[in-house]
Amino acid sequence: MKTGVPLKVRVEDEIEEIESVSEAADFLQRWPLERRGHVYRSALNACSAAIAAQISEADAMKVFTGFARVTGILVGEGNPPMAMDARSMQSRTPKQGRQMPK
Repeated sequence: MKTGVPLKVRVEDEIEEIESVSEAADFLQRWPLERRGHVYRSALNACSAAIAAQISEADAMKVFTGFARVTGILVGEGNPPMAMDARSMQSRTPKQGRQMPK
């Protein structure tokens, strides 16, 4: 079932539109193995639960949207899309003026 407005994600300079939970699940199946963490598993579990009619498709798409936002691949929301590599490097670099907790 299509959710209405497609969610746009950018991976390696290509934008993909995700219009349904099954498309989100397909996208997650192609996600790089080395980048599969807790947020990835939550999104995949939510999509699987929606496909099995255990949760609503809207709730699963909210979880997938959170995954896209956290991984830096979400296009839109007034922010220019960032490349996956630049986002992951940025998140590991401490901001100037901040001290690491002791």
